[in-house]
Amino acid sequence: MGRTFTNTAQISKGFEMYAKGYRRSSILDSFSDEPRPSLRTLGNWIARYKNVSEDILALEHEFEWVHMDMFSIPWKHAQLINRLSCLELQKPSLRRVRWWFRIKEINPHYSDGVVAYIANKCVVNEHMDLMEIPGSDWSHLLESTLIEDEEHLELLPGTFAICFFELGTILPSWVQNGVFLSITRTESNISVVCSDKLIPDEENISRGWNCLKYEGDQALWRSLVSRIA
Repeated sequence: MGRTFTNTAQISKGFEMYAKGYRRSSILDSFSDEPRPSLRTLGNWIARYKNVSEDILALEHEFEWVHMDMFSIPWKHAQLINRLSCLELQKPSLRRVRWWFRIKEINPHYSDGVVAYIANKCVVNEHMDLMEIPGSDWSHLLESTLIEDEEHLELLPGTFAICFFELGTILPSWVQNGVFLSITRTESNISVVCSDKLIPDEENISRGWNCLKYEGDQALWRSLVSRIA
């Protein structure tokens, strides 16, 4: 199948946008902060998208509260859905919300961050299975080690930006010491991870990142990273 279908995360993101009626140009523009697929590659993806039935495509539409009863989503998870929706850059799909509540049902002790992480993996896997694209892996999503390590993870509030500056640059005032701030200098540049709340819209930076805080043994951390990398 070659490299056309290797980036399952991008294929999944493109599929959600296609199902919501976005044009090819808009789908390509959504990958501005990462290596963009070629027009030919996107065309091959869309050929797969078109093979998915309309009733399945409907699950990619934006979630509405009326879907709770229509799809038997327990109302006890309404607060979870509301919290996780606030972390999304756009309104979540019905498919994603269904995975949120399923995962919370499996283990009510999962934090919001872990629920969101596992749900994202499940959505990508399900998309690949629907389009018969190799790459889905369901084998390690709910391992007991993830459950054990989860108690050491905390999803920090807000969203964050990743910024790069030339050496010698005076950092702008919007680089704030909030709940998390990282400033790293290498021989080629200065990289900053900070809250994106005060950054002007015209700044060309990568926004909308979530940050997980880990407290625990280094060996457990390496085990956890091996599962979320």
